[in-house]
Amino acid sequence: MKKVYDRFEERPEIQSIADDITSKHVPPHVNTPHRLGGITPTCFPVQVATGSATTSHHRPTATEALGPVRYTMTEVNFGWFIRSVHRWPASTMVSMMIPHASRVYLTGGSKKPRESTRVTGVVLAAPTVSLGVTGHPSPWDQIGHRAVKIVTGVPEAIPVIGSPSVELPRGSVSVGQSTSTRFHSSHTSASPPLTAAFMPMHSPMIRKQGIPGPSR
Repeated sequence: MKKVYDRFEERPEIQSIADDITSKHVPPHVNTPHRLGGITPTCFPVQVATGSATTSHHRPTATEALGPVRYTMTEVNFGWFIRSVHRWPASTMVSMMIPHASRVYLTGGSKKPRESTRVTGVVLAAPTVSLGVTGHPSPWDQIGHRAVKIVTGVPEAIPVIGSPSVELPRGSVSVGQSTSTRFHSSHTSASPPLTAAFMPMHSPMIRKQGIPGPSR
């Protein structure tokens, strides 16, 4: 074991990394609102693990999506538990991001020299919200169908580009199979990698620059 440890210590210097992690102290001004931002990245690996498990039984079609969901909830061993764990942290992930962003703005946490942290946070918010929007209608029941219709229909009020903006996520003029396919692809293949890519950029910046104190 010592040879293995020495090999890693010689290259990535794991001891200095461990010392840096264990030597960080929480500033006295940090309170409950400051901790909300840490809940969102904590939920993400849970989402990936449980989402991968539920995907094995999912059928991303407008006519057959609800059946596998019922099967998972009633027949698969611990399927109800896995799906529930996937569902509730998903809501928590998005709902905690909003007060976190509000707290950062109101306390001046995005001001100089933390502009890069702000940019990565704003960019990270897009795939995070997309995960919630594209995952909610996955059972393709009445609630999911209506939610998709409302969400994708919002840009229709924009002059000139309104109609093309509606057809892009739907895949056609109306909500149907093309919409289900695009939402499922975005939920499983686009949003998670983007979130996983920007999250390691955002968190180390916060750790390096520290948590700012109250705005004056």
